[in-house]
Amino acid sequence: MLVVILCVAVATLLRIAFADFGLNVLFPSYYPAVLLAALLAGAPAGVGVIVGAIVIVWWAFIPPHYQFSQLSAEQAADLVVFAASSGCLVVMSHLYRNVLLRLRQRDRERDLLVEELQHRGRNTYAVVESIVRNTLVNDPASADAIAGRVRAVSSANDLVNQSDAKTVELRSLLSLEFAPNEQTQLRMAGADIALSADVARKLGLVFHELVTNAMKHGALSNPRGRVVVKWRVDGDTVRLKWHEQGGPAVLPRERQGFGTVIVTQSLKSIAGDITFAFEPSGLDCDIYFKCRQ
Repeated sequence: MLVVILCVAVATLLRIAFADFGLNVLFPSYYPAVLLAALLAGAPAGVGVIVGAIVIVWWAFIPPHYQFSQLSAEQAADLVVFAASSGCLVVMSHLYRNVLLRLRQRDRERDLLVEELQHRGRNTYAVVESIVRNTLVNDPASADAIAGRVRAVSSANDLVNQSDAKTVELRSLLSLEFAPNEQTQLRMAGADIALSADVARKLGLVFHELVTNAMKHGALSNPRGRVVVKWRVDGDTVRLKWHEQGGPAVLPRERQGFGTVIVTQSLKSIAGDITFAFEPSGLDCDIYFKCRQ
């Protein structure tokens, strides 16, 4: 009712303004009032504005003024045309509101479903980690390594779910994996890059392995060390340089470890690869991969 009164009042004031400027038109200011009322408060409000407009125009703006006189054929036709066309506006507004309400309801249902799936996903990762630790209760080092990999995938997946576009910024992914360390130990340089969901999950595992190795054997094993990560984009391919500084001397291993296998296979799955260089100043890695799958 408030919407109807407000819309009719504003439209009537505009109609009076039209008359002051010598524009003898009956209903132009009421069409937007009908549409606005129907959109804001529904079809009943739109119909209310139509009825109010007809009564006010007939009473106040059709001579003789301020009385309900008999209408001429032309005036009656104007009222009928206004009522019919405004009725169409009300019907279209009603349909629009119904569609909008259904879309909002579906969005709410989708959000609830996504939240439920995310919750179940976290529970699944937690169960997997618990199984790993209980299975390898006599081998805590292996249990920690596997659990860390599970958490890396879970954390990357959380970043994906937090994004409306289901993408992850490369900087955010690196910062996430460096979270256990001082952020001053990470230097990043490169353009903003949005990674697709699958690439983010695979790359999160790669960064986890590199960070874990740096914490055990490389630059992150002491507080003075740091890792410099630079990247550039070449088409849809990202070329990334991982350089460790300030750590102990790193020597190549005689055989390839399981972590190296994970890094290599993860990058191959996103059309990428890695080259290791064991420099006196620290480990250097040249990495490339497709930023979208």
